[in-house]
Amino acid sequence: MTTHLLIATQHQASHWNTALPSALVLDHVDQITWRGRRDQWTWHQSVPVEALRGLREVLPCLSLHTEALWGYQCTLEYETTDGARARCALAPMGNFTGDDKGDYNAQSVRADVDIWRVEAPLKRAVLHWHVQCAHPIADLPALLSVSLRADGPSPAPALTQGHFAHDVPARSQMQLRSDIANRVCSPTSVSMLLDFYGKSVDVYDIIEEARHRPSGLYGVWPANVHAASGRGLMGYLLHVPRWEVARGLLDAGHPLIASVRYAEGELRDGAVRRTNGHLLVVRGYEGNRVLVNDPAAARDDEVSRTYDLGEFCTVWLERSAVGYVLFAP
Repeated sequence: MTTHLLIATQHQASHWNTALPSALVLDHVDQITWRGRRDQWTWHQSVPVEALRGLREVLPCLSLHTEALWGYQCTLEYETTDGARARCALAPMGNFTGDDKGDYNAQSVRADVDIWRVEAPLKRAVLHWHVQCAHPIADLPALLSVSLRADGPSPAPALTQGHFAHDVPARSQMQLRSDIANRVCSPTSVSMLLDFYGKSVDVYDIIEEARHRPSGLYGVWPANVHAASGRGLMGYLLHVPRWEVARGLLDAGHPLIASVRYAEGELRDGAVRRTNGHLLVVRGYEGNRVLVNDPAAARDDEVSRTYDLGEFCTVWLERSAVGYVLFAP
């Protein structure tokens, strides 16, 4: 698998560079120039031609450092190599009214709530960002990211030498209200990182803020980054192409949230035997073990655990490969 990361920022602090895997960032970091007035803002972003080769997934995300109510929607305008043109919109995130449905005739790119699946070679692609915010956003710190996943297998992880662990407070989703306990692994993981960065909030507040209103789901990836940004953290989404990228982020001070999927027997000692989609915190490593906080554990004192590095890379990097990277602005 090859990953390119397209980044644009506004009022970027110098320490943000430690949270961005420079080897994956395309060309240079663009400066956002919002166009609009009152509560409506737009930005248009072209995908470089080299990132279109073998492209299979496009995962956009926006983080604004503000407590004001805001939301956004992203639309992809594209042209295939055989000349077909269309627009395809993802679901709105956050507090956003209206909904650009895009082109119902779009057949080469499929919108899956928060990610585009590319099913034909593209010649050109432009992302159109539409932001609604109760306050002007030109002076707000902003991080706009697009993770671009292309064909290719994930390499086997090199044996991790040494030991490194972040002290991330543990929280079990299974000790929350029974009506939501099985569905809130993602916001529970976000709440652990909020605690880690000294931004603690009531877990039920972050669960409600992370709920994606159009779908009713709690595990929509950019909706969780949006919730974290309202509580004082910046963040982005990334297709992690290999374990060494995750380790680099850990070494730089950034635990991350991993989206995993596995059948029974694929992850020994897993907090759940099998899952079609689950989020957990990656907080460190020790030899050939990955140190995690798995919110699916039955109790808080069972959340901190270790998994085999090879097995973990299989159920993460060979499946969705998606990680949330959150950090202090």
